[in-house]
Amino acid sequence: MDIKELSLRLIEWGLTEYVQDVYILPTENKVQVFTRKGKHKIIFKELDEEDGEKLIFHFKFIGSMDVGEKRKAQVGAVTYAINQRGIRLRLSTVGDFRQRESLVIRFLHVFGNSQENYFLPKQLMSVRKHIKRRGLHLFCGPVGSGKTTLMYKLAKETDQFQQVITIEDPVEIEEPSFLQLQTNTKIDLTYDVLIKACLRHRPDILIIGEIRDGLTAQAAIRAALTGHTVFATIHARSVTGVYERLAELGVQQREIGECVTGIIYQRLLPFKMTNNKELSGLLMDYNFSEKMSSNWSAELRKVWAYGFIDNQTFEEEKEH
Repeated sequence: MDIKELSLRLIEWGLTEYVQDVYILPTENKVQVFTRKGKHKIIFKELDEEDGEKLIFHFKFIGSMDVGEKRKAQVGAVTYAINQRGIRLRLSTVGDFRQRESLVIRFLHVFGNSQENYFLPKQLMSVRKHIKRRGLHLFCGPVGSGKTTLMYKLAKETDQFQQVITIEDPVEIEEPSFLQLQTNTKIDLTYDVLIKACLRHRPDILIIGEIRDGLTAQAAIRAALTGHTVFATIHARSVTGVYERLAELGVQQREIGECVTGIIYQRLLPFKMTNNKELSGLLMDYNFSEKMSSNWSAELRKVWAYGFIDNQTFEEEKEH
């Protein structure tokens, strides 16, 4: 098998499907190459162990990683040339107890190439209207549900003369009109340190890739309290779960009330076109400080009643 040709077809497939991550994982006597969309596992190819190892070796080599090291976790990056354009990939490997490696390939897409489908377009209109207010706007939802894409979309739609600064780990989407910063713990460029530095640049919109600890949460709160518009993602399973998560990170109820302007929860749900092609549609739940909110259960039932999603998806998502 031509491993170089296989890797090229894999990257082309990832671009066509607009995937976020591709997984190359060893299983019993074989290696699976797949991605995930929502709860669904989409297999690109199954390889024997020898070809699976060669494919991982190839990506480690072009990603300037230690090809002889299989025990330690490693990270790398590479710009892959396809059709006269550079595709940026972030690579991450780890070995199991049998010294079999797995690899995750993160696609760092260029903003504007994605095509989002909204079950209820009025939801997007409501979000657009309310994110114009200053303060902290928090986006939550499962991995791969399009949180970063939505934040970029909303920021891009603002006045073209506004300054947008992003802080991410890593930068997932390239947007030349934004000032994009990347954390680096080796030189102490953490989220909270970069947030403080960014405020001196007086951004109109500050995008924080993820609030994952108390220091970052407090830095985001301070940025919002000083009159900035801040977008950030946070791990939570619902709108109400965001308040609980902030409390876990040490944010006081008074601070939440003063600066959290909006919370947007989102999920990608599968649906089939008339040609039987399966796509994903975005359904949102949100709450804004002026008491304007939606209801996840009611909105889910609505898209089910319209026939956008099937009975199985409806039942699975009722108790998300």
